[in-house]
Amino acid sequence: MSDPDVPEDPQFASFLRLSLALVGRTKLDLDLAATFYQRARQRPEVKLEALLAFFDATVASERNPADGEAVQKILSSPEFGPPAKQILLLWYLGGFQDADHNWEVESADQYYRALIWETIGAHPPTLSNGYFGHWKYPPES
Repeated sequence: MSDPDVPEDPQFASFLRLSLALVGRTKLDLDLAATFYQRARQRPEVKLEALLAFFDATVASERNPADGEAVQKILSSPEFGPPAKQILLLWYLGGFQDADHNWEVESADQYYRALIWETIGAHPPTLSNGYFGHWKYPPES
């Protein structure tokens, strides 16, 4: 029996490790990761296969890729920095930015589940757990 938390596809597992290292977390939603992996695979500018190979080779020489030089090597690389930043944007904003700086968000769910909302301690615009008119009252402490 395989562990459900360990992806069987080696490239997806590498994408997940890269994502964890880039966003500085120890856990990410696997369903969202699978969706983002598929989206990244469809974007030629992400150069996903080469980026993951570079990441795996860099990590092999590092003890702690999230805190060590691996992430810095990737982000400062002229070839792999921009694709890695696209993956960061995908995780934090739920979409990609095209060459004309237009945002491409595939679904409201991906936008709502983006990491930025938790990071800044806010809810996404258009999504609230409050009742109609709740905004006119001070927040509960």
